[in-house]
Amino acid sequence: MVETCYREYPIHPALASLVKSIWSLESNRTVYGALPERILPDGCVELVFHFHDPFRTHFADGNSAVQPRSFVVGQMKRFLEIAPVGRIGFIAIRFSARGAYLFFPRSLSQVATGVVDLTEVWKKRAEEWNDRVALARGMSARVRIVEKALLASLRENGRSDRMVDRCLQLIETNAGQSSVAQLASEIGASGRQLTRRFQNAVGVSPKEFSRVSRFAFQSRVSRVRGHDTGRAVQLSKCRVLSASDFYNLRSGAADKMRSNENDNTKHSNFDRRLRCCS
Repeated sequence: MVETCYREYPIHPALASLVKSIWSLESNRTVYGALPERILPDGCVELVFHFHDPFRTHFADGNSAVQPRSFVVGQMKRFLEIAPVGRIGFIAIRFSARGAYLFFPRSLSQVATGVVDLTEVWKKRAEEWNDRVALARGMSARVRIVEKALLASLRENGRSDRMVDRCLQLIETNAGQSSVAQLASEIGASGRQLTRRFQNAVGVSPKEFSRVSRFAFQSRVSRVRGHDTGRAVQLSKCRVLSASDFYNLRSGAADKMRSNENDNTKHSNFDRRLRCCS
């Protein structure tokens, strides 16, 4: 029987305000016949390092491709679907909206179309980190390697844009309800200037980001109130390879995972579907 192991790790203090989670998923053997899972945009950027077999991504236009060894998932504008095609093994970094652009040397608007090979972003350094993650002995070593990669990238690229940060803060505070004109007035900039700088840093316009934020907020409210608003809301909880929500992609079934309090590890059976991780 195939089993998967999900773990979430403490975040380095220097990264804590910029990174939402560092987590991993690994199976004990090859996964056969897993069905693709549809993922919707959610306003987050994620970085993934595969150390076993990469997944296959199915895009909205009907094309599909095996994922690179490491990649960035930017601010998605359309859905995509994912499926394992071998043994699962990856470590992922989920950035906060206000933190992602500080780790990359190029505009996130250039990686907003979906899955982008990390070698196109970090160049030769990406290959070095890929090899180190793949050859590491155990997950603790992989986490340390990923932290070093993030800290190095932050030192090289971490120049914040106060206008963008303030805009993201306002969108978050207002649950995406403010118009671009209102945001620009609050910040003290023109709508055009704000849109240009925001899109360059975040990857989508303030209007597009606000739309996703509204949908995510409404989904969270519905879950808190216990309403069953259907598959669209369920999918809004999910992200390409996004932490514990990864297990919530399939149907409404929510088989509770056995918890190991000593190592903060969760296990599940991977029997042609991904079970829900509580």
